[in-house]
Amino acid sequence: MSKYDNLDARRELEQEITKDLERALGKRGFSVRHNGTYDSHTPAGKPDIEVWNDYAHINVEVTKSTKSMQDREWQSIKDHFEETKRNYSSKKCFVWFLSPETYYRTINSIKDWNFAHQDKDDQKFLPICFSTFEFFVNKLIESPQEQYTRREILGLFDNFVQFVDDENILRHFYERLFNTDMKLKEELEKREEERHQRVVEELISGFKQLEQKLREERIALSVNAIKNVIYLVFIKLYEEKKEKEEQQRNRFTLTSFGEYQINVRDKKTAVHKLFNDIKNDPELKESKLFTDEDELSNRLKDKFVIENFIKPFEQYTFYTTKVDGLGAAYEVLGQLSGKDVTVGQFFTPEKVVKFMVKLAELHPSDVIFDPACGTARFLTYSMEDMINKVKGARNEAEKINHIKREQLFGTDDDPTVAKLAKMNMYIHGDGKTNIKDEDGLTQFDKDGKTDVILTNPPLGDLNYWRSIYSDDFRLKRMEVIPKRNITQEKLNKVLKQIAEHQAKLNSGNMPIKKAKRVQKRISDLQRKKTELEYEIKRGNCKYIVSGKQMKGGALFLNACKQYLKNKRDDSALPEWKGGKVLTIIDEGVLNTDNYGEVRNFIRKYFFIKAIISLTRDTFVPVSNTTTKTSILYAIKKPDPNVVQKEPIFFGHAEKVGLNTKKKVCANHLFNSGDDLLSKYFEFKAKVLASYDGLTFNQETFSRQGFLGGVLEQ
Repeated sequence: MSKYDNLDARRELEQEITKDLERALGKRGFSVRHNGTYDSHTPAGKPDIEVWNDYAHINVEVTKSTKSMQDREWQSIKDHFEETKRNYSSKKCFVWFLSPETYYRTINSIKDWNFAHQDKDDQKFLPICFSTFEFFVNKLIESPQEQYTRREILGLFDNFVQFVDDENILRHFYERLFNTDMKLKEELEKREEERHQRVVEELISGFKQLEQKLREERIALSVNAIKNVIYLVFIKLYEEKKEKEEQQRNRFTLTSFGEYQINVRDKKTAVHKLFNDIKNDPELKESKLFTDEDELSNRLKDKFVIENFIKPFEQYTFYTTKVDGLGAAYEVLGQLSGKDVTVGQFFTPEKVVKFMVKLAELHPSDVIFDPACGTARFLTYSMEDMINKVKGARNEAEKINHIKREQLFGTDDDPTVAKLAKMNMYIHGDGKTNIKDEDGLTQFDKDGKTDVILTNPPLGDLNYWRSIYSDDFRLKRMEVIPKRNITQEKLNKVLKQIAEHQAKLNSGNMPIKKAKRVQKRISDLQRKKTELEYEIKRGNCKYIVSGKQMKGGALFLNACKQYLKNKRDDSALPEWKGGKVLTIIDEGVLNTDNYGEVRNFIRKYFFIKAIISLTRDTFVPVSNTTTKTSILYAIKKPDPNVVQKEPIFFGHAEKVGLNTKKKVCANHLFNSGDDLLSKYFEFKAKVLASYDGLTFNQETFSRQGFLGGVLEQ
């Protein structure tokens, strides 16, 4: 809400904006004129307010209209501008369109106009909502004239592809003029997060309705219905990506798709032609994102797409905002396919993903793997983190390309979800999309090749008797799977029999002949005992697998041990050399008696760096489950015989940025100043400072002191 929202449109609004513009821009060499009077708005036929200097002329169009009422403003705005351009042909001419909030159809009209004039260095329109405009002029008013120059102000019309909604336009102002304003940055992040949550809920509801209509009208049935939804979402994302990155006009808006249809032979199925054009993109073909089987339903016609996808979803922009269109489609996929969220087939909340990536302290050369990648959130955030670390470096482009193509890998054994992950990686700029629709427990080619694993594996029980798992897999590779030692059981039975027979002999009441037979039996058992003990000593025991399933977190930890390098950083201190795993794990693995052997496995093969307990509400906003989980951060031991000497960081996050009602709340994980990430790095610094050469000194650590505490609620 701004001060302009409550002003009378006829007698006050334009007049107040004119005064503010004069105070903000007058001292920077601009003239300002209101084309109305002191007690009446501007009559038809003229721009409401004009701002100019010797170089440029800006029409300022003001309205209190909202939503579809703004449609009636568009033609007059264009007419005013074209007249202005004729009158001031030697100047650079622009338009600011001010309103309480910019309607998406107005945004799209302005976007089409700007694209039509993209080869000009002027003639751009910039929509600004009242709250952003108030912030803008107040900043200029309170700042000296040397700050925020005329050149910088006119530079706001650059990068017009950023003008996709009011939040993005505010971010555009922040990035172009006010990037040192931390308060604005916080406000931006809060607004974007709140809008993101609201829009994702709307998308989930809308995608469900779309999937239902596809089935009701017999266009696509069963899983093919949600696949068609996913393909349509990807078309929209692809077109928005090309629009932003290559300034190529988006062919999947209401206006542009109608124009696209004109050049297609079958005017009823242009959407099929568009999808095939996209699938033949050389980059997508190289990454093998789509196969010949990936087709829109042949019953899907343009009329249905226009009415049920383009029109209702045109108000949302996925690519240049925080809105996760593919993520919303994934959530619908999970709900409609009856997936059991208790086994972990749901989102990892964004704040948790970011926290784990920050905690991992990735190096730009790290090879990252997520064996249960879902829609690849860990991979996209890891990619962003590593790319940011090489910006400005020598051979920056080459390094970024290598990160995208050679350092990010993922698997998901659900083919549809794996395809979503591939789409997500492509949209985020991945150059090759190393995602496979395979079981994450059987990636034997990854053994010893991975620097860092970031993952949220299925939290419930997994069946380890699936046909794809061999006996060697169950008996040898997966040490955490419960097994019975048949050789030891036989030895125990023999020892019991020897004891029983010896007791009979010792009783002294046995006839001589029978005693000789018992003595011979004991001798035979003694030989058997010696044979079994020898086999056990040599490690030649025979085992059989017990049970049928166990928690996915335990099984995936075992697989991670295999995938990680023994030495990731040979120059590091002894307990920091190996590959890293950061995983979300069911606390049953960490706490219950049934998983004692798994905890022994973790202690044997890993140095445990941190355990962060998460509130039961962590996954409620994304899955409606209250599974109690923790983040486990561990580093692989190069030598399993080495005993950990360093202490372990323990923390609990009661709030993770989103409450059970999907509203933004406090975030105890990071960015609060007094947060778990800061506490962990303080702890780590004191651990590393407690080494005498290569030996950790507990007394030194104790003297330094490390204070925990309770974060503010």
